[in-house]
This record gives sequence, structure tokens and C-alpha cells, in this order.
Amino acid sequence: MKKKYFRWIARILGTIIAVLWLLMGLGYAVGDEEPFTWESAVISVLVIALTVGVITAWFKEKIGGIILVTAGTVMCFFALITAGSNQLLAMLTSGFPFILVGILFLLAWQKTTKK
Repeated sequence: MKKKYFRWIARILGTIIAVLWLLMGLGYAVGDEEPFTWESAVISVLVIALTVGVITAWFKEKIGGIILVTAGTVMCFFALITAGSNQLLAMLTSGFPFILVGILFLLAWQKTTKK
């Protein structure tokens, strides 16, 4: 597969996933059903880090990919610890998409540096 495909698939998926998480966070912040807890603070920091990773990866694939894989892994472990039931589902829907996108960015970077 050509390097540009990895790059564009990662860019599109990463942007969509980051925007969805930001919209969920915004909806949670605007809604006043639940108070802001330490879990909310951790998720907020992770979502911001993952969004920064996606933006960074648009310009620096290696750095952004490393940020995405690292923060995505942390988010998976956080989901594993805090999810009461369906821990695997929580991990697959929270951190795993960012890990996948980070790997795609790293593959695009690797194919660019290999000539």
C-alpha cells in the first residue's frame, strides 16, 4: 500500500475520532446531570492529549504517532480500571481507535523515511 494511503486514512480517521470525543466532552461539560469528578478530569486530559497528538501527526507523523499510541494505551488502561462491566468494550471504544491511528501514522512515517 502506498504511503499516502496510510497517511490519509490516519488523518481522516484520527480527525473524526478526535472530533467525536471533543463533542462528547463538550456535551458532558454543558450538561449538568453529573458533577465533575477525578475520572472526568483524567478523561479530559487524555482527550486533549489525543487531540494534540492528531493535530501534531498532521505535520510530524512520528511525534504525533508516538503521542497517539502512548495516550491511547493510557486511555485503554484507564477504561480497564474504571469500567465496571464490559471492560473489553470500554477499551476497544476509548483508546484502541487512537492506538490504531497512531500506528497508521507511524507506518506512514516509516514508509516516508525508507527510500
